[in-house]
Amino acid sequence: MPQDDKTTCKLADVDSAQAMHGPRGQMISQKPGAFLLVAAAYVLGGGGMLAWLAFLVMGPLLSFNVGLGLAGRLLLDTQLCLLFFIQHSIMVRRGFRLWLTRTVRADFHGALYAAASGTFLLLLTVLWQPVGSALWTPTGPVRWAMLMVLLAAGTGAWWGSRSLGDFDALGVKPALRAFDREKPASTPFTIRGPYRWVRHPLYLFSLMIIWSCPIFTMDRLLHNGLWTIWIVIGATMEERDLVGCFGEAYRSYQKTVPMLLPTSLKPLTTGSRGKPENHP
Repeated sequence: MPQDDKTTCKLADVDSAQAMHGPRGQMISQKPGAFLLVAAAYVLGGGGMLAWLAFLVMGPLLSFNVGLGLAGRLLLDTQLCLLFFIQHSIMVRRGFRLWLTRTVRADFHGALYAAASGTFLLLLTVLWQPVGSALWTPTGPVRWAMLMVLLAAGTGAWWGSRSLGDFDALGVKPALRAFDREKPASTPFTIRGPYRWVRHPLYLFSLMIIWSCPIFTMDRLLHNGLWTIWIVIGATMEERDLVGCFGEAYRSYQKTVPMLLPTSLKPLTTGSRGKPENHP
């Protein structure tokens, strides 16, 4: 990877660590293992995301009463959110990936990450404890307006993911081609679509989805508040990784385009430099 290319990520630490460790001690060293991991990414990663989206729109689909009082249920819900946040944030950090190369080759990190994240999302949706009746139930034009915002946010999330080019939400593509002799070239850092207005449009659209679902119970407000705080913290943490990855190119992007909230109806940049794949 050329070190002077300002549109290509400069961080080769994970690949270098992988080359140093070699095939010894690798938990997945044959194609059957890779295919099983890909299947887990689709079933757990994709299933967890779909279950969470259904939870947002319709509320808890399964409700297991574990015999807790109001405070206990809120505490359990908080813990379920925190477990997902911790897992999700730790596994995308470069330091964790460097450590993981000791037993899992870098090609499989994305699929393993998706499977683990999906598992924690499934736990959240299955074990979530409803608390009380609705504090507010939007009706009439307000409800329809919220549903329109929800639809617009979903469309925006699709637009944002398409703007990333070869977007691989479940990280399965590297795992499928892990044993190929030829490795694909690094994806260039390009600014397209909603990334011309904000640096993290997928996070913005996620917030819009979370808050536009017309369910306002005590536990749902807890969920929405915790996820909002985590998304803002996650975006801030990701900024450090992106600066380390793309250097001055990303610093220039930061100076031009806001992080989460758009400040103009017109695109703030027309550049073809920069935006890598998002991860919280």
